[in-house]
Amino acid sequence: VVIEAVFEDPAIKDKVYKELCQVVAKDCLLATNTSSLPVDTLAGSVLNPERFIGAHFFSPVWMMELLEVIRGKATSDATVNNMMAVCAALGKRPVVCNDNPGFVVNAMLFPYFIKSLELLAEGVGMDKIDAAMMKFGLPVGPIRLLDEVGIDVSYLVLTKSLGMVPPAALENVYKAGRYGRNKNGKGFYTKEGAPDPEALPLINPANNQKEYSVDELQEMLFTPFAQTGHELLQKKVVADPRSIDIGAIWGVGFPGDKGGPMKWADLIGLSEKLYGKKFYK
Repeated sequence: VVIEAVFEDPAIKDKVYKELCQVVAKDCLLATNTSSLPVDTLAGSVLNPERFIGAHFFSPVWMMELLEVIRGKATSDATVNNMMAVCAALGKRPVVCNDNPGFVVNAMLFPYFIKSLELLAEGVGMDKIDAAMMKFGLPVGPIRLLDEVGIDVSYLVLTKSLGMVPPAALENVYKAGRYGRNKNGKGFYTKEGAPDPEALPLINPANNQKEYSVDELQEMLFTPFAQTGHELLQKKVVADPRSIDIGAIWGVGFPGDKGGPMKWADLIGLSEKLYGKKFYK
């Protein structure tokens, strides 16, 4: 087994794969740790695409148990099974999915980010948004998570990998060179953890003021999870809602006592409200 984890540049990966194919055995399982590039595109650079698969580890690798196993169009069942054995040997929790922009976890995470940024532009305080989701049970709120992941990374994934239009708040902050509190000390929050007054005019130039209750904020921010999960099921990216829930719990930090976003949507009636039926049968 060879797991490639070079820089997220298709040209660099292409070069690495072509060199690897000259030295590894023909029955070698070749996996990519890409977090954003299409597995099917990368498979075009290998000699045996049926033995090529995505294996997206989450950072920090030694702490995060989730591993997304991404099946390309040419990936064989044997390769998927072998990758599952690798997951077991590494003590990882696998979520198997078909190739898809953002795979499972990022596909769910970014619509959630977008909604939080739209609420910021409406005039809702970032500390209130984050506090609402932490009260729901997430380890960190969406705005603070953007700061920690990196505003620059999030902007590029959103625009380049997922092909989404960034909210004005994210566009303005990124173009102002604010790449995240943990990147260059400039993001949505100050280093001390308070909302950064320098970021506020970029986020909400009209100085709008809007108030929502904690319950309202939670429902508005939770709904994108359910909507994206429904889309993943419709597109057959995953086989069942349980895969989505596992991805959200172990990859996003969705509270396990709520069963994951799909199970929670069923419990509170949101799935029936949106789609007329439950996600779980």
